Amino acid sequence: MNSRPSLFKDMTNYLVGRGSLILLGFITFPLLTRLLSVSEYGVLSLTLRITLLLVVLSKCGLQYSAARFFKGGTAGEPEQKRFYSTLLICPSCIAILVSLLYYLLIVYTPIFHGDVLLYRCLLVAPVVVFLRTLQSILLSFLRNEGKSRFHTIIEVATKSATIVAYAYLAIAGLHQAFAVLLGVLVSECAVIALQLFGFLRRGLISLSAVDWTLIRESLTFGAPLIVYELSSLALDSGDRLIVQRFLGDHQLGLYSAAYGVSGYLQDTVMTPLNLAIFPIYMRLWNEEGREATQRFLSKTLSWFIVAALFLSGAAALCSREALIVLASMRFAGAERLLSILIPALMVYALHIFFNVGLILEKRTAMLAVIAVASAAINIVANLYWVPRFQLTGAAFATLLSYAVMVAALVVVNHRILPLTPRFSLVLSAVVATLLAYPLPSLLHTALPITSLLVRSAGYTTIFFLGMAAISSDFRAAVHLAWRRIGKTRPVHSAVPGIASLDEYESTVSKGVSQ
Repeated sequence: MNSRPSLFKDMTNYLVGRGSLILLGFITFPLLTRLLSVSEYGVLSLTLRITLLLVVLSKCGLQYSAARFFKGGTAGEPEQKRFYSTLLICPSCIAILVSLLYYLLIVYTPIFHGDVLLYRCLLVAPVVVFLRTLQSILLSFLRNEGKSRFHTIIEVATKSATIVAYAYLAIAGLHQAFAVLLGVLVSECAVIALQLFGFLRRGLISLSAVDWTLIRESLTFGAPLIVYELSSLALDSGDRLIVQRFLGDHQLGLYSAAYGVSGYLQDTVMTPLNLAIFPIYMRLWNEEGREATQRFLSKTLSWFIVAALFLSGAAALCSREALIVLASMRFAGAERLLSILIPALMVYALHIFFNVGLILEKRTAMLAVIAVASAAINIVANLYWVPRFQLTGAAFATLLSYAVMVAALVVVNHRILPLTPRFSLVLSAVVATLLAYPLPSLLHTALPITSLLVRSAGYTTIFFLGMAAISSDFRAAVHLAWRRIGKTRPVHSAVPGIASLDEYESTVSKGVSQ
């Protein structure tokens, strides 16, 4: 096992994986929005959000415990068997219990029976919950082992299998949300079965190896994070329930489509970064201490803000064309939400940096308090604004609640692990975004996809030229990347104090900024 993964290697693999998933999403998302009616798409989106809620309950924060208690190459075979068996079987049992309680709620609560389409989909949700709980834990094992490439292969295989299922449904004329859920079940079950077979073949899963002490320690560490995750999920999904209740399935479909496009852009930068840095900063904290962790996270935060500013500017420029191309003209009108939702999701993505101090010092109860307060603000704002301002009110409620949450995390985290993003780099990105917007906004063509390509290409070109002209940090990063691609080892003047690319990679992997 690789007990000390390289940031560059993992970021590259996760970025390739996330890029592949985004590209595949450009197949699945348009396929779904054309396969289903607006109302059916809205119901499917809401069902999957409820499924996500149940998955959070089923995992009980054990995916965090999997990283916290993982011992890497220092563990012998009996220890590995104990670890993997405990942290796979325990959440599986919890998922079954959660599903049984969920069925009792759904079957005996009349409020869910009014919308027949939604009710049928909700009955299938627990099976998806069980599969996705297993998948989450299995993927956390791969991240801990430093198997980022295999992690990427599994994610891409799952998405590809889902596309095959969607294509079959389209050919068979099954244009219902219920049929789509069944297709998701079949495709995800096949991939998970292959993963489980690999662990069983290695002899790492055994009921007799389950350790109750490890279960107790893992739940003690991870359980408080359930409240945090649930509250974060309420921030991310509570508006769907309110929109559906006040405005109906059709408006829910429009809002879900706009949120889906925004989510794809957020995932582009947040997910690969989060997957890569979590095990690394845990190791840095344990092996090299606070200062190295601060430097590593501050530098990574700076570049994340650059990416977030770039994407927010692109969203403001290309929102209408992007929504029409991805979701079809049936969802026209929802594009106005993108210029609010995309910046909101970028603000939310900052939490992966500013919750680190609380996680490392095991103050997960404070995380939960902040998330609960922010979720309450989100729900109250939605209840007040949705009836008055329709979907725009829901979008602004999301932006407000995310901003409050991140602001609170910044204040609390500053006392534990203060992060200092590089001001000059961030300011350069702001200026480059402002410079890149005006000219492409004047470009129009008859075809939405052509306008999207021309505008985004023009914006990207001007942004990167602006960054190269303004920011020395950006020029140094480009220089290093070019040297790396060209396999030229010496690095002379790009970054003072670093003699070679090997040294630079080692330095960043350790979180030490020279």
